[in-house]
Amino acid sequence: MSHISKIETKIKDLRFLKKACEALQMGCIEAAEGETLTLCGYGKGEKIEGCIMEIKTGSKYSIGIRKIGQNYEFVADWWAIETFTGQKQEDLLNRITRQYAYETVLDKVRNMGYSVVEETQDLQQNLKLTVRRWK
Repeated sequence: MSHISKIETKIKDLRFLKKACEALQMGCIEAAEGETLTLCGYGKGEKIEGCIMEIKTGSKYSIGIRKIGQNYEFVADWWAIETFTGQKQEDLLNRITRQYAYETVLDKVRNMGYSVVEETQDLQQNLKLTVRRWK
């Protein structure tokens, strides 16, 4: 029985996804241009094909990234990842997408000439950035 499922995302830029993976200390491998990666699923001979990037999870089961139109999707054997790493799908994806959003915002802020003065986080884990620009 297959445990592989796809999760649609709003991720549009792999540069920021790679930065997010680095910040979270999750390795990632990008396929060479014009090529794809094949990842393994838990079942005998189960494969995840057509991935343009692989995000390492700390086990032999990785998260694949596929391009779908203008966005990307996560595809993985989530059962195997949770079983062998103890990380739940929802928690793992929330960490990645939250860090992706953070990296995207930082890039936009810097491109507008601002610098981050302060970062604070409340009890609900909401992040507040204070930025400044000198004229």
